[in-house]
Amino acid sequence: METPLSKFRDEYLELVLRFLWREWSALGVAGQEQTPVRHVIDPEALLLFTSSLGRYDQRLFDEVLDWLTVNGRFLNVQRMKNIIRQEKLGEGRVVHAIADWLSRHENPMKWKLLAKTAFPEKEPSSLFFFPDGGPFPDSTEKDGIFLAHGLDRNPVVLRGYSQLFAADAMQCHILKLRALFGVNTRCDVLSYLTMNQTGHPREIAREIYYSQKAIHEVLTELACSGFLHSVKLGRERTFRISSNGMSLLTGGEKIAGWINWPVLLSIANMAWEKMEELRGAAVAPLLESAEIMLTMRPLLQRLMQSPWAPALPILGHQKGMQLLQALRYAFEALAA
Repeated sequence: METPLSKFRDEYLELVLRFLWREWSALGVAGQEQTPVRHVIDPEALLLFTSSLGRYDQRLFDEVLDWLTVNGRFLNVQRMKNIIRQEKLGEGRVVHAIADWLSRHENPMKWKLLAKTAFPEKEPSSLFFFPDGGPFPDSTEKDGIFLAHGLDRNPVVLRGYSQLFAADAMQCHILKLRALFGVNTRCDVLSYLTMNQTGHPREIAREIYYSQKAIHEVLTELACSGFLHSVKLGRERTFRISSNGMSLLTGGEKIAGWINWPVLLSIANMAWEKMEELRGAAVAPLLESAEIMLTMRPLLQRLMQSPWAPALPILGHQKGMQLLQALRYAFEALAA
């Protein structure tokens, strides 16, 4: 028997929140989730996804804020802006509010680039939701920074339990290289090549969210070091890190393969938004299935075109809930 959308929605939210706790705990957030992470975590994509789904768990949300006061210096705000523009990942007002809040606690100039203050004409809405989707009641005492962005919440209180990321942990590979080489395009190119082995400028630019011109310049300069080799394959010049360079960057340990987390998490977020829309609309089952198919087929087709994605069923034979189940399968496989 097919799972009703309401039941699937609750299970999906539980899956996503468990994923968020596991990812952030692996990066140094104070949490009880000890399940090992077997992939490299993309901190920008994770923060943007948390700005949306993390609103269903205030404790997680505030622990992430605490973590950012310790590790926020290793996040790339420009890359985050590029991801927002290209993938529509992240809840706009929430992202701006987080950046505004961080500009008072971390590097002001860095986070002001993302902290666009909005002055909403309507009444503020709740920042947090209960698992059933209902908003938190109005706070008696409100946080002024979040309120300036139209978000009602109690004042942020940091517990101070978050730790610096573990430099010897594979899942912190991107943060480790940024601590070594700086938060810049060059470092992210090296991170990509250590995970994907090879790449050409157009591909790398697309996958890590920088301009092709910037990536081409970085690769050309890196090749001068002798640690990067290139070969012309058709119309593209493909680059790879030398064995000596790879040993230096990875410490001789195996690094998990490349996953484009902004793509995966954007798809996961858009699926959630459709579920919430249909939950509030209370439409007939046939219309509900049709609405799910219209949303999920193009999303899953994009996923199937990605070389890092697991094999999925032929979409033409799948109906509404089956498409959501296929996404859940892919998400669980990649988030392992």
